[in-house]
Amino acid sequence: MYVVKKLNHNAVLIDDNGVEKIAMGKGIGFSALASQPFDGRLADKFFTLDSREKTKRFSELTSQIPLEFIEFSEELIQLISSRISAPLDSNIYIALTDHIYFAIQRKTEDNQVTAIMVSKMKLLYPEEYQVATELVDLINHRYMTELGINEVGFITMHIINAELGERNSLNSLRIIEMTTMILHYLENQYQKSFDHKSLNYHRLMIHIKFLVKRLIYGEKTSAENFEFFNDSFKKSHTFKEASEIKEIIENKFDLSVDENEVIYLAIHLARIH
Repeated sequence: MYVVKKLNHNAVLIDDNGVEKIAMGKGIGFSALASQPFDGRLADKFFTLDSREKTKRFSELTSQIPLEFIEFSEELIQLISSRISAPLDSNIYIALTDHIYFAIQRKTEDNQVTAIMVSKMKLLYPEEYQVATELVDLINHRYMTELGINEVGFITMHIINAELGERNSLNSLRIIEMTTMILHYLENQYQKSFDHKSLNYHRLMIHIKFLVKRLIYGEKTSAENFEFFNDSFKKSHTFKEASEIKEIIENKFDLSVDENEVIYLAIHLARIH
């Protein structure tokens, strides 16, 4: 284990048998010299990201942000991981740490997230939204800030990005837009709002979000033999609705939806009926 680069007084980039890590601890950078051995017992913790690019970006971040905020962000990320079942991309250590630090410096709301978008995230990603709400409460309590609903929206988006493995929010926003559009179409068809707490609604939303994600990322469903679905099923109201959703997606978003996806969606819609 040897020093690659001193980042600041409290952070050192090291090489541990060919794996670059960021060692952090109060004052460990004072005596750190490039190419010299590093005593791992001096560090309070190590950060290992899953690519050299991310390690480089995080090392640049740690050289600019006080240790206190990096440790606080790690606490928040651990809280997210304990509440969210989906694995989180390690880029969240970079994106969320950077965002939280500047939010704390700003102390008040950033109004770039609209109330409409926040309400969509709350509807489509309730677990992520709830965790983000708790994180904002923790930030406000510790640093006497006045962050509110918009900040909840920002942090919710960071969590969604981490679930998707995204560095920015473009595809996350597309997923939210497409999922919301499908939901509005179905509510108009049924002339009522769904029971958002019901199991069937929960299953439907999970399916729609995964459907939209597959379409945006060009992923294919596993090959299935749906020949056992007879003509009467394909003439059913739910299959007709699923086919109309296929047309809306293809016309509005210029994406191709194959018949297997239509059948899967129709099955979930039948459960709602």
